Amino acid sequence: MAELTRVQVKKQIYEWAISESQIDFKEIYLRFKNIEEWINQTSMPTYRQLEELAKFLRIPFGYMFLDEPPKTNIIEGDYRTIGNMLPNMSKNLKDVIFEMSRKQDWISDYRKDNGWDKILDHGASIFKNNNRKESAETAKRLLELDDYWYKKVHDYRIAFNLLKEKVESLGIIVMQSGIVGSNTHRSLEISEFRGFMLYDEYAPLIFVNSNDSHAGRIFTLIHEYIHILYGESDIFIETDLSNSSKVEKYINKVTAEFLMPESHIIKHWDKEYPGLDQIDNLSKLFKVSRIALSIRLKDLGFINQSLVKDVNDLTEMDLVDKSKTSNGGNYWNTYKSRFSNSFIDTVIEGAETGKISYNYAFSLLNVKAKSYDVLKESMVRYE
Repeated sequence: MAELTRVQVKKQIYEWAISESQIDFKEIYLRFKNIEEWINQTSMPTYRQLEELAKFLRIPFGYMFLDEPPKTNIIEGDYRTIGNMLPNMSKNLKDVIFEMSRKQDWISDYRKDNGWDKILDHGASIFKNNNRKESAETAKRLLELDDYWYKKVHDYRIAFNLLKEKVESLGIIVMQSGIVGSNTHRSLEISEFRGFMLYDEYAPLIFVNSNDSHAGRIFTLIHEYIHILYGESDIFIETDLSNSSKVEKYINKVTAEFLMPESHIIKHWDKEYPGLDQIDNLSKLFKVSRIALSIRLKDLGFINQSLVKDVNDLTEMDLVDKSKTSNGGNYWNTYKSRFSNSFIDTVIEGAETGKISYNYAFSLLNVKAKSYDVLKESMVRYE
C-alpha cells in the first residue's frame, strides 16, 4: 500500500493546533516555511511534514485528521468527575485523556453502527446491597475467573496479561503506556495518576500508566473495571488507596476483596509472625503490592498502622518494575502491549472494508503506512 504523498488538513485544525501549542507563530514559521500555505489550503504537507508539525506543536498526531477541533472542555464536561479529582492536571495527562477519548468515540460509534449491544449494562446495580463480597464475586464471575486464579500464574506480568485478556473479552478497551503518544520525552508520572477509566455504554476504556509496577497495574486494572460496573468515569491516584470519598472507598474495598479475598487471607495469614517477610510472601501469592496488602490486612484487623508505615517506606521498590524489559526490546511486542487487541482489530477491519480511510486508521493506531501493513499481517485474523 503506497503512502499518500500529501495530506489535507482542515484550516480550523491548523488554527486550533497553533493556538493550543501556545508557541509564537513566528517561531513556527521559522521551522515550517509553508505553514501559511497549508493553513490557507493553497498547498498540503506530506505525511512526514505533518507529523513533524504535530510533534513540534506537541499536539497528538491523530488530532490533525479531525473534521473539527476537539472540545477543550472535555474533562470539565464529559468527564467532570475526573476534572474534579485533578483540577490542576498536567498537559501530558490532559493530552492522553483527549487522545483516548478520541479513540473511544470512534470505536463506540463503530460498534453502534454495527449492531453491538451495550457493554456490561449493569450500572450500579451490583452495588445495591452494599456488600463488597457479593460485588467482588459478581465482578469475578463476569470475567469467568476462577477464585484461585492467582495460584495458577507464576509472576505479576503473566497475572496482569491474564486479567487484561479477561477484561477485554467483555468488550472493554484496555490501553496502557508510560508516555504521551510516541513521544519518549513526555513521560507519564505515576505520582500524578496510575490510570483512568472513561465510561461509555458501548466502549468503556481503561488506561493504565505503564510506568507503574505490574503489581500496581493489576490493582489499577481491576479498580477501573469495578468502576465500569459502577458506571462512572474515574481517575486513579495514589491517595485513592485511603480516599475518604464514599464511592471511591467502597470501590477500593471491592477491588481488595476481588484480589485478596478475606477468606483466603485468613487461611494463609499466620498471626504469630505478622512481619514484613510474611507480607512480602503473601503479596507475591496474591499478585498485589506490599502496600495494598498491608492496607487490606490493617482493615481486617490483622496488623497495626505502624507496620503499614514500615511497608509504605518500602513502596518505592514497587515502583521499579524489573520485568518491564520482558518484551525483549521487540517493537511490536511493546506496541501491542499498549493497545487493546480489540481496538487494533476493529480499526483494521474498518480500513480493510472501506468504512474508514487508511489515513484515519493510521492516526487511530499511531502508525505509518508501512508499519500498518506489518501490524495487519501480525494480527491473527488477518494472517
